[in-house]
Amino acid sequence: MKKEFGMDNLKEKFHEFGYKYTDQRQLVMDVIIGHKDLHMNSEDINRILKQKGLNIGQSTIYRTLVMLEKMKIIRKVDLGDGYTRYELCNHLGHNHYHLICSDCGKIIDGRVTDREYYMLDKLKKQIYDMYDFQVEDYSVDFFGKCKSCNKDPRE
Repeated sequence: MKKEFGMDNLKEKFHEFGYKYTDQRQLVMDVIIGHKDLHMNSEDINRILKQKGLNIGQSTIYRTLVMLEKMKIIRKVDLGDGYTRYELCNHLGHNHYHLICSDCGKIIDGRVTDREYYMLDKLKKQIYDMYDFQVEDYSVDFFGKCKSCNKDPRE
């Protein structure tokens, strides 16, 4: 099981990877942490920073996201909407899946139960046995309609 990254050692993590730890990078990280359930893209982060009166260039935000991804602090999430979005690695404390509404775009983080975790572990073993491929991480997304969008219009 992966060691969960603690935000208190962010500066140390930057230096470990040979990156400078700047106030701008910390501000980007603060937005990600403060909005960890939103699965934001770089434009979302830029908008939030501007709302706070902070002007950080879009390229700086993008480069920071690339660094944070290399350090495995965040990871890309493809929600099928054409945007590259990000989430904190293991911010739920374990692997999870996404339920994505194809009508309204709502995203629900689903928690993997012990039974599901066992099934996924079994699948990882089967993949290794069949293809000699060691799964290190995985992402599972389900697309459909949320409770609000799934209501019968006659109700």
